[in-house]
Amino acid sequence: MKRFAVFAFAFIAAIALLGAQEPQTPASFYAEATRDTQEVINASRLLQSKGQWSKAWNLLAAFDADNKNGYVLAEKIRLALEGNVANGMLISFGFVDLAEGQNLDELRANPPEKQNMADFNPLDLAGALEKSGEAVPPVLSYEMGNYLYQVYKDFGDNWIQDSQTIQQAAVENYDRALAYETYTDRSLSNQAELLINLQQYDGAEKVLRKAIAAYPEELNFQVNLASTLNDLGRFDEVYPIVDATIAKPDTGDATYKAYVEGIKAGLNSGDEAKTDAYVEAMIARFPDEYVPMLIQHLIAVRMGNEDKANAAADAVTAKFAVDPNVVRSLLSTWLNAQDPAAGFAYLNRAYEKYASEDKAAGTLIFYRALMYAQTAATADDLKLALADLQEANTRFSTVYEPDNPIFQTINQLNDEWKQALEQPAPEAGTTPEAAPADQSQQPAQTPEVAPGAQDEPAGASSSDAASGATSK
Repeated sequence: MKRFAVFAFAFIAAIALLGAQEPQTPASFYAEATRDTQEVINASRLLQSKGQWSKAWNLLAAFDADNKNGYVLAEKIRLALEGNVANGMLISFGFVDLAEGQNLDELRANPPEKQNMADFNPLDLAGALEKSGEAVPPVLSYEMGNYLYQVYKDFGDNWIQDSQTIQQAAVENYDRALAYETYTDRSLSNQAELLINLQQYDGAEKVLRKAIAAYPEELNFQVNLASTLNDLGRFDEVYPIVDATIAKPDTGDATYKAYVEGIKAGLNSGDEAKTDAYVEAMIARFPDEYVPMLIQHLIAVRMGNEDKANAAADAVTAKFAVDPNVVRSLLSTWLNAQDPAAGFAYLNRAYEKYASEDKAAGTLIFYRALMYAQTAATADDLKLALADLQEANTRFSTVYEPDNPIFQTINQLNDEWKQALEQPAPEAGTTPEAAPADQSQQPAQTPEVAPGAQDEPAGASSSDAASGATSK
């Protein structure tokens, strides 16, 4: 899969760590609980393993109805998060006992009417327990960290408390648990992510170094340490981490992101040789990915190296057969650098090369139409856009079925631009509005290096739709 999303000059903000999700809190976290507490938790877990989530909840609720037992409260939190079939803002939960063949995820998609409902607000209950003077076991802090992290992920600022407060509270709970060596790869992953979000990079570094020591096989921890060191401006410390990661035979996301961190360090430290070396190595390591070549182009544009930028643009266009995502991204980079002339020169140069290939030529002409409209200063510029749009339509007609979405997009743009031309001429001294106010013809943002495709943004532009259509 091509990896693309919005690409900024800093490349990426800190990437969330990818800790493995453990199905249950380790039993060792309950070692200091009384025997009867351990027995009821084990009995509840046995029911959970059989899909009897409602019975498992009822067993815990009956044992500690007042939520005074910190160990049981911790287990309730974990059960509520993992075993609910529905919830109300994570402060009320519904449970069911699964019949044979039933799946909890499937029921969550279509929750049954009959559920065992429970009002359960861990934030209030843990706070009350702490104020009462009862002992707060580390496992409760651990589970509270997990709970508040999930609140943040699911609701952001749309919860009882704002996102900043929730994230800070989650960090504080994880800190208390960590002080007693109560952690998993999941909790360390979540904790580091939150610290990075809060720009508490020193804290993130300590957590990540702890995670690396505990889980040396998890490359994502090492890559995210490199990212944190980049944020701290300690670029010389980034290179050894990156080099150790890319030396491994893995070609997955961690390796991909390691190259990115090396490139960031090289750029931020002004080391052109290291930057180029990481870019070239990334291109060689991921020959089926166009984003490394687009990074090479972006860097050349930002550095003002016109010849290198043109060479990179021509190379990636040729290698990926005028992929519309590539074309769109190259143009976006030049537009963001306020150099549309370079974008036009690229399109004209590529069109000469691919003039005999209707699909490629149509793509290039289509994007030149968008460029004319985006940069139009006069009505004549918009007329050039309309002429290109018609040629693109003709070219596409030879390679796509009539019901292909690209033709709907072309018709929409044609109508919008004609309406813009029909607007009354502006008074002297004013700037004409050559393009519709919705900017629907603007090329989408340049691909980013993060793995996975970006979610389609709300109000996606016509050029986004066109890219999807011409990719088919």
